[in-house]
Amino acid sequence: MTNLKEINFGFNQYCGPAVLSAFTGKSTDECAAVISSISGKREIKAVEVSHLIQALEKLRFDVKREGYTNYSLYMLFINIITKDGLYLILIPHHVIAAEVKDKKIYLIDNHSKQPIEASSSARLTQRVEMVYRVVPKEQPNFLKSEIKLIEFNRNIQIQILNLYKDVEDNTLIVLGQFKYTNLDELKQINMKIAELIHEKQLLLLEKKDGSQTNSWARTKSN
Repeated sequence: MTNLKEINFGFNQYCGPAVLSAFTGKSTDECAAVISSISGKREIKAVEVSHLIQALEKLRFDVKREGYTNYSLYMLFINIITKDGLYLILIPHHVIAAEVKDKKIYLIDNHSKQPIEASSSARLTQRVEMVYRVVPKEQPNFLKSEIKLIEFNRNIQIQILNLYKDVEDNTLIVLGQFKYTNLDELKQINMKIAELIHEKQLLLLEKKDGSQTNSWARTKSN
């Protein structure tokens, strides 16, 4: 069985988002949104190669160019038949995803919609423009989250920093911000937050006690 996924079509039907869907299992609309975040274009049709590669990297793949320019697809497959892995293959005005596995080659694009064996493809005589090896990265190893407060001109921004084993996976999310007028006002805000925390803790205790009481009552009735 191949690791290529059947294309999960949304509204977007174009080949760029389709091959990303084949690699990830995400919908073509989700994949188009990733490309859009890179290209700045709202409508994703024809995709620049550099944007496609950046999108793959953003989706946690390593991408490396291979030297098979101007081969036919047939000759390319003869050369990579023993080199297991996922491939992104550019042919004129189109892009396809492929996998070599156990001396079998599978292809998929927005026309086939699901992986097919290369031997049954009608594209074997087409010219190859570029080939990229696509290698999935390991899932990020989460360590912990930290709350950060950033103050500027009496504005306090609340951030959460998610830390991972690989620092390149770290993410920073802005939770919100507020403004204060003076130190007394800031102290009052701090007191109100403390009161809110206390109220939440009491509610949790009440729920816990209620759950234990119901459990005791059911045990006694049995």
